[in-house]
Formats: sequence, C-alpha cells, structure tokens
Amino acid sequence: MSDATRNQIRLFVLVFLAFLPAVGLYFYTSDILRERELSQSEQELLQLTRVAAVEYESLIDESEELLGSLSEFPEIRDAFAPECNRRLGSILDHTPQYTTITVIGMDGYLACGSLTMDGGLYLGDRAYFTRATVTSRFSVGDYAIGRITGKPTLGVAYPVIEEGGRDVASVLAASIDLSTLGTHALRTSLPEHTTFTVIGRDGTILVRVPSGMHPLGHDTVGAAAQDEFMALTRSVTDPTITSGADLDGLIRLFAVAPLRGPGATPEGYLILGTEQLKVTEQVEAVVTREFRFLLSAGLVLIVLAWVFGHFALIRAANVAGSAAA
Repeated sequence: MSDATRNQIRLFVLVFLAFLPAVGLYFYTSDILRERELSQSEQELLQLTRVAAVEYESLIDESEELLGSLSEFPEIRDAFAPECNRRLGSILDHTPQYTTITVIGMDGYLACGSLTMDGGLYLGDRAYFTRATVTSRFSVGDYAIGRITGKPTLGVAYPVIEEGGRDVASVLAASIDLSTLGTHALRTSLPEHTTFTVIGRDGTILVRVPSGMHPLGHDTVGAAAQDEFMALTRSVTDPTITSGADLDGLIRLFAVAPLRGPGATPEGYLILGTEQLKVTEQVEAVVTREFRFLLSAGLVLIVLAWVFGHFALIRAANVAGSAAA
C-alpha cells in the first residue's frame, strides 16, 4: 500500500472520528428536541382554544349589546304584541346565531317574540330569566332544549327596568343556537384527531365535535359529562394543558379554557383534545427527520473527505514521485 493511500485512509478515519461527537451530541440533545416539539404542539393547541374561547365570549358580549339596544325600542319595551313580534322577527332574520328572541313578562309567560305559540308559553323556570330578575343585570342561563324550536340552546337575558324606577318590568331574552359553535369549529379546520367540546357550568355537554371532523355529536349533546372528564376543568382559571380520558374513552392531550360571562365564575369550559399517541408520533417524526439530516450531512462530509484524499493527496504524491524521478 502506497503512502498516499495510507494518508487517504488516515484522513477518512480522522473525519469519521470527528463526526462521532456530533452523533453523540445529537443523542444527548434529542430529549431537549422532543421537549421543544411537544411544547410547540401544546402551545398550538392552547392558541386554538384561546381563539375559540374569545369567539364564544364575543358572542356573549354581542348578545348583551344587542338585547340592550333592543330594550330601547318602545314596542319591545312595552311588549306591544303585533309590533313587537314583527320587530323581533325581523331582527332574528338577520341574526342566525339565535333561535328565538323574546320578551318575558314578570309572570314568567312569553309576552311577545320572534316566534310565538298559541295558548301561552311559560318561561319563568328558565335559569336566564331567574338570574336576570334576581340580579337585575344581564345574565347567562344553562343548557336547555328550546320549547319552540326543539334545538339545543344557551339562553341569555337582559332585564328591562321600569321607566324612572329600579324594578324589573320584563326580561328580554335570546336563545343562542349552540350548533353554530360546533359548526364554526368545523369551518376553522380543526387539526386531524382533535375533538371540540363545550360543557356548561353544571357539566352538561353543550357542543361536541368528535375527532375526524364528523358532524356534531348529537348523541352526547345534552348529556352529563363523566366525572373523569369533568375533572379536567377542576381549578382551571386560565387556559391550561392537561391530559386524561375523553368522552369516547381515548386518552388525549387537552387544552382547557374557562368561558367567561357576566358573573365571577366561569359559565362553562371549552375543551380541545388531541390523541397523545398522535402527538408523540409527530414529535418522533421531527426527531427522526433531524437525525436523518445529521446522518446525511455526515455521509456527505465523509464522501468529500474521501474524494479530497483521492484527488489531493494521491495527486500530490504522484507529482512528488514524478519530480523525484
């Protein structure tokens, strides 16, 4: 074996040995890389939850503004049935997020509204009516099935105060169509394998979009969430990451956000869940990609070293041999 060939092999071995610490450093830092990718996935899930929670709260705020404005119309304030019905019906035609808008008298019966029923309709047992009359301020109710529409709704109510007085004269209420929240979740293209759930303060499932972007999970809407699922919301005051069993029994990584209302306590919770196995697979895919990139770079370096050794060292040796001759 010639001296040039030996030098070429020595250079190859030297480059290979120099590359080994880089491989060792990668394995040392791979756990850090996994933590970084997992943290990024969690932050993305949290951000989606924050956006959805803000949109829900905006809907509540817009409802308060709408009802407050409507309460200034004389025909609505005084519940003049024909004119009030027409006015509220016209408003409903332009606000598809609601199923009904009504004025409820202090006797609990519907006085006028966008939709009416023959024979009178009692609404005095609705939580939003009770809270609005007791607190004399805008209130959010609980999950309920609309008695006129049969749709799952969340009622909000605005107390109409007597002219020049302090007592509540009537209650102006609107029923938010909860299916619009789930429909919006579908429009925003939730990540694959992600569930979208809204539960009320009492643990009732208000909205459910199962994993896979299927239509709304009407089989669970209106049911009570299991204790294990409700435990995800325990002591949650700000959007947070946790894990546990979803309503379908699968273990998921969750982002939970409280839904604010006019009161001091949350009106409910919005929960996005993604399969932990899928998150782990995505993280490992990134780690594997980085490792393949490192190996490819090392291979290119070794090949370049071999080529350099061949064209530089051997040619230098040949030139030196020719000069000596």
